[in-house]
Parts: sequence; C-alpha cells; structure tokens
Amino acid sequence: MRTEDVLELRSAVQQFIRSFGLLEQTKTPCGFSLSLSQVFALQELEKQTLTVTELADKLRLERSTVSRLVDGLVKGGFVTRAPNELNRREVILSLTEKGERSIGKVREQSVEFYSTILGRMTEAEQAQVLESFKAFNRSLREVRKDAALAESAHS
Repeated sequence: MRTEDVLELRSAVQQFIRSFGLLEQTKTPCGFSLSLSQVFALQELEKQTLTVTELADKLRLERSTVSRLVDGLVKGGFVTRAPNELNRREVILSLTEKGERSIGKVREQSVEFYSTILGRMTEAEQAQVLESFKAFNRSLREVRKDAALAESAHS
C-alpha cells in the first residue's frame, strides 16, 4: 500500500475512534455509564470467573491497572472477589447479579446502536465492513504477537 493510502487509513481510523466515542472515559459508545475497560472486564467475567492476572492477560493491560479497575467494579457492586481455594494467594473474580444485569443492558444497547449504524448501509457494505474488521483485527493480533515475541527474546 502506498504511503498516502496508509496515511489515509490512519486518518480514517482516528476519525472512527473520535466519532465512535472511544476517547470518552466515562461511558460506552452506546451510552452506558461505564468505561470501555470496565465493560470489557465485565464481558470477560460473563464468560467465566478469572483471577486478576488472567483478566489482565485477556484485556492486555498491566496487572496494576486491572487491580484498580476491579476495585472500582467491586465498589460499584458489579464484581465480587473470593479467595481461590486452590491457591490462597489468588483471588477469583466473578460477576454479581448487578454485574450480570448491567452487562445484559450493555449488550442490548450495543446491538441497538450497531444496528442503527449498520441500517444506513447496504447489505453488501455491511458484509464488507464485517470482513474488513475481521481481517484488520487478525493482522493486528499477528503484529502484536510478533512484537511481544521479539520483546521477550530481548529480555
């Protein structure tokens, strides 16, 4: 891809981030009053209980950042901490009833939000956006994985 095209893509991604509301710290793009990091954490905990370290790995964030994030979720009544019976040094995180209700509402709002956006496109454009995002994300994961491997080889 030509440099001009790469710069145009970069600009389009930046515009997407701003328009989608990803820079907003206190609410999701669909308008729910939690940060994206909090929602991502709740989504991971909806699938299974996790330790802070496991959650940090899934979110690709530092453990200390996730500890602060979890503190807020516990204070808000979305998540509980319980000692790991198999390893007393670890704490198991799980959703509370409030957390489960909240992530359900987030899902409903996000489906409505995405449907509204996609409704302004043809079916062909919708399919193209989905496939393009999948391809871009796959490539991004590969680049991040390669960078992590290179970094660990130098350590």
